[in-house]
Amino acid sequence: MNFTASEVAQRIGGKLFGKDLRLKGISSVQRPEEGTIIFCPSLRDFENVREKREITVVVSQKVNHESYILVEDVKLSLARFLNFYFNEEHPSGISPNAYVEDSAVIGKDVYVGPFAYVGKHVVLEDGVKVYPFCYIGDYTHIGKGSILFSGVKVYPRSVIGKRVRVHSGAVIGADGFGYYITKEGIFKLNHIGNVIIEDDVEIGANTTIDRAMIDSTVIGRETKIDNLVMIAHNCEIGERNIVVSQVGLSGSVKTGKNVVLAGQVGVADHVHIGDNVQVAAKSGVSKDLEPNKTYGANLPAIEWSKWKRIYVYLLKLPELFKK
Repeated sequence: MNFTASEVAQRIGGKLFGKDLRLKGISSVQRPEEGTIIFCPSLRDFENVREKREITVVVSQKVNHESYILVEDVKLSLARFLNFYFNEEHPSGISPNAYVEDSAVIGKDVYVGPFAYVGKHVVLEDGVKVYPFCYIGDYTHIGKGSILFSGVKVYPRSVIGKRVRVHSGAVIGADGFGYYITKEGIFKLNHIGNVIIEDDVEIGANTTIDRAMIDSTVIGRETKIDNLVMIAHNCEIGERNIVVSQVGLSGSVKTGKNVVLAGQVGVADHVHIGDNVQVAAKSGVSKDLEPNKTYGANLPAIEWSKWKRIYVYLLKLPELFKK
């Protein structure tokens, strides 16, 4: 990399103060290097690097430094910088070691890597990238510019929108976990629905999204899902949700817009979570949540012998209430 501070300021929508240094790349607040640009979201971050002279810092308020770029939002500016200077590059073409059914419809600038499988009547729109060892089941439709990284499995009749990113090991459209228990045994409920993933969604590694029993499991546009998330059959996830690692959603959960579920949140079946709700890590959600509120109930780790004493008193609470 080689660019000037003024070039960066123009790209990220900031204003340069001081020297227009020529820079060789980017470095972090934790490991600052001379000759680089450093993004400092807080004044404390700036204090960690201020002794470095041959750097340009990006800050949201004026500072005493020989070269800095003033912006409104440092993290947004970092995103713009990374997207421009470190834009991903992807290959094109169909590998001779891939299997693509004759009835599949393949757009322009599509990549299908070695040992990938593309089923009957699959549609891959322009710019779709399917990396090695992916499976795309029959009648699946994948929108323009979407990327399936190595080892993604997409069951038949799934619908994936435009500019969707699905990371390695994710499984989209597997059977929902539905059974009917009788005296004669456990009968499987065949799930004949599908999964619909709307535009600009990102799905983390080893996340699973089950297909609906009859209708569709839906992931709303611009929703971002972390690694190791479980989304069950018939869930309807709203637009611009953030779903963090190890969250588990039971069947038919519905969320509104801009919902944030922090790590290891568990949601019971048929629960409805309103718009703009935030749920703290490790919380259990067993009933509907009203919109525009923050919820959470979890127990931080404490010394084990102390917890055992507390637990003894918890068991005695019913007697205490009677008294």
